[in-house]
Amino acid sequence: MGYPVLILGSGRMAQRIAQGFAEDPQFAPTLAVRDAEGAAPPGVPMLPPLTGALSEALARALRGQAAVVLADAALTGADVARAAIAAGCHYLDIAESAASGAAVARLADAAMAARVTLAPGCGLAPGWVTALAAEALDAAHPEDEITVFVGVLPAQPANRLGYANIWGIEGLVAEYTARCLAIRCGQLADLPPLSEEETVHLAGQRLEAFTTAGSLDALARDWRGRIGGLVFKTLRHPGHLDYIRFLLDDMALGKRLYQFRSLLTTALPRTEEDRVLIAIRRRSASAEHFATHVTHAARDATGAPVSAVSTVTAAHVCATLDLIRQAKVAPGLIAPGDLRPGHLRRSAFFGLLAPERMAGHAA
Repeated sequence: MGYPVLILGSGRMAQRIAQGFAEDPQFAPTLAVRDAEGAAPPGVPMLPPLTGALSEALARALRGQAAVVLADAALTGADVARAAIAAGCHYLDIAESAASGAAVARLADAAMAARVTLAPGCGLAPGWVTALAAEALDAAHPEDEITVFVGVLPAQPANRLGYANIWGIEGLVAEYTARCLAIRCGQLADLPPLSEEETVHLAGQRLEAFTTAGSLDALARDWRGRIGGLVFKTLRHPGHLDYIRFLLDDMALGKRLYQFRSLLTTALPRTEEDRVLIAIRRRSASAEHFATHVTHAARDATGAPVSAVSTVTAAHVCATLDLIRQAKVAPGLIAPGDLRPGHLRRSAFFGLLAPERMAGHAA
């Protein structure tokens, strides 16, 4: 019998994670949702909808499970983590929220007592990007300045924003409107979002980059006083930032985020044809070095596209649980970035990232 793992959610991320586990006979995934609209990928069983009080519904769903992966943004990470601890289950999530990650982290002592592991932020950013950034920090000198660039971009931009509904709008709104924790001159700095715009040339394209929130908060706190600079920036096609500023500032949607969220949700086209572009720039007094990672959308057995961001997310969260299952990770809290890429690649789940292309150059 495979290792039983419950995936909460039915969106594209939950589906891809469940599919990743289902392809490995060492795992036995089950899907669960809060409503009757969800569906499971072929071969993955699905529980009846989790109705009634959430704590009671989770207690029922977690019986017989060894771990739970939260992939439903409508559920609160700390609530699910508490239920997981009570059931003796490991907990992982792919949440983008720094506040959610901090709330789960406060349960670390309870997890230690229950001999289970909590791993919030196992998606893209925080998640795989955080692991790559931590690896770069390990190799950096104290005076170096590191900028982490990440873009989840449609393969063929078809509108003035050059963007699409590739994952979820809720996380996008938070990234664009919350303050950005960074390191400047060795000390923590609180930067405004959508600032420090610059143009970069990566993977054969000219892109714009600007600050966004939430992806490197844990690393910034850990590395203050140990590195000269650490900043996270989002990559977009040129012109995107100007339109977003127009909506938030000129149209005052920054004061009515519910309208901004609704506008993006209804106006942006959905696509599975995407690519994930990650670049880490390390500047020293004498040189500048870029390391670039690109993952493209793939095709399933039917020829349908499988989004790159869902594949990267599944690779990271599945590999993390695989290491937990093998007792290669101690009980308690795994903060984003604690598991370095070399450690994660010991899991066969990183074979999901076979299309990833990696390169570096020094300037």
